[in-house]
Amino acid sequence: MLKQELLHVDRDATLVTPRDLLLHHYYAGMVETGLKSYRAAVQHFTLCVSAPTQVLNTIMLEAYKKCLLCSLIDTGELPKLPKYTSPTITRPIKNHLAAYSEFADAFTAGKPAELRASLEKHAATFTADHNLGLAKQCVSALMRRSIRTLTETYLTLSLPHIAEMIYLPDAAAAEKQLRDMIVSGQIHATIDAQKGMVHFVERPEQYDSKSAVLAMEGALEQVIGLASKLHGLLGSLSVDNNYLSRVSAQEGQPVQWDPSDESALGK
Repeated sequence: MLKQELLHVDRDATLVTPRDLLLHHYYAGMVETGLKSYRAAVQHFTLCVSAPTQVLNTIMLEAYKKCLLCSLIDTGELPKLPKYTSPTITRPIKNHLAAYSEFADAFTAGKPAELRASLEKHAATFTADHNLGLAKQCVSALMRRSIRTLTETYLTLSLPHIAEMIYLPDAAAAEKQLRDMIVSGQIHATIDAQKGMVHFVERPEQYDSKSAVLAMEGALEQVIGLASKLHGLLGSLSVDNNYLSRVSAQEGQPVQWDPSDESALGK
């Protein structure tokens, strides 16, 4: 069901309420999280958090907590909320989620020791929010990200040196982590177990295989199809009386400046 594109909801025909829409994206994000499709999960959680609102909604706050942790696992960065996200939700995010902010700061600073300390400090908060498992996965994600950084800097490293650099207990733990990442295709390297050395190699994929061409063609077809649907929606809006009257009413109002929107300073 989640693979189907949701572009338009007919409220009169389906009786869908704003709460239903928030829950749809919240639970969709949880499903994608369970499947470890973190990028898709972030997209659903973001749609939930950025929905138009004038009141603080608990569903949106809970969605942001999971969005933040999934974004750290997927990209190593904080989630980028759209500029149109309501200040009603962005202000509490900055002011009342101290545990998550501290945890995210330790992650983005690339400090495994501080990240583990933050996890232990706020374990009760993560447990109460049912996010402890995701927070623990962030610790593993930071370690994998540190290893990928090594592949971009070094050609050869010893297993003990790698263990020391990414705060693993010994060379055996470093070898196990490297093997898992090599098997899953996250890094490309060879391990010389006898000498205890790791040789990092460049990605072998040159994007000239038949499968790569088919993947690109499929992506292009999706983009063209989405552009066509968007064009159709814009066409229907251009003749919708309710939409046109609302736009006319808004154009007659003075522009209001939102102090939280930093982009307005450059306009």
